[in-house]
Amino acid sequence: MDRKALDDTSGRLRELLLDPQYASRWQAHIGRRQAHALHQSGICQVVANYLWANDLHPVDDEALPRKLKDRVYRALAGSSLSLATLRWFIEAFEMSPDDAATLLRLAGSADAGDAVIGRAVVRRGVLPPRRHRTLSLRDCHLIGPDGLPASHRTAQTIHAEDDLDRYPCVFDTDAACIRVVRGGRCGEPYALGEGLYAVDIMLSEPLCAGQSTDVEYETTFWYRTPPPPEFRRAAAHRLADVDLRVQFHPLRLPQQVWSSEWPSIDAPPSESEPVKLDAEKSVHRHYPTLERTVVGFRWELGRPHR
Repeated sequence: MDRKALDDTSGRLRELLLDPQYASRWQAHIGRRQAHALHQSGICQVVANYLWANDLHPVDDEALPRKLKDRVYRALAGSSLSLATLRWFIEAFEMSPDDAATLLRLAGSADAGDAVIGRAVVRRGVLPPRRHRTLSLRDCHLIGPDGLPASHRTAQTIHAEDDLDRYPCVFDTDAACIRVVRGGRCGEPYALGEGLYAVDIMLSEPLCAGQSTDVEYETTFWYRTPPPPEFRRAAAHRLADVDLRVQFHPLRLPQQVWSSEWPSIDAPPSESEPVKLDAEKSVHRHYPTLERTVVGFRWELGRPHR
């Protein structure tokens, strides 16, 4: 996060925490004392309660609110604010989708290609038209020290089957923010219906039929409740040369990981086999071709390291 994005995000966070709908949460821990100004210990207590309630930190660590003081101070002072810490604030204070979207847009304001997928989108009700083939796809899913998805990076080679000026990214969550790293910029997000959302990557150079290009984009997430401990890649159409990787933070390693296949998005896994972490604390699998299937990894997290 650059200096301007950090200042803007921190400033908006302070404003939101003084809003009565959020301030009442931390004020409950300090009584009437300094109710007109931000109170660091009250805010730390709210964040700590969230981490304890969602099993993101050992519940027997009663010193957690005190341990959070430096991180909370840096976030509010605008000296340091990671996306993981920002997500803690959003979830701990149960911020509205609009307020969460504003914070995430500001945090990514260094790149005009950022788009937030949230509640206020136009519903189209049908999948976007498919005018390309995927020649290569690389997914890297990063799990943070809190055990939640921290970010996801995708590098993809697409081949135009018709004239093509955009590539639609489809998601099964509205709790996501996408940033294009190379190959284009984000268009407006929209809902597809049935729990699916999309954002179009407007290609830097429109393609004619038969041409190919590379796009790379990063997705960050925020959740009010922890999602299932899994990463899945759905392939409605044929995908070639697919490489999937899940990287775990050394402070929150899994007890067990399985490579799995699901018959559909809503069904339980039909096949699973245990896999081991490599030297980089990640799991990896390559698929020459995927089509009409859902594959990925699921895991059981161990307790966080103190």
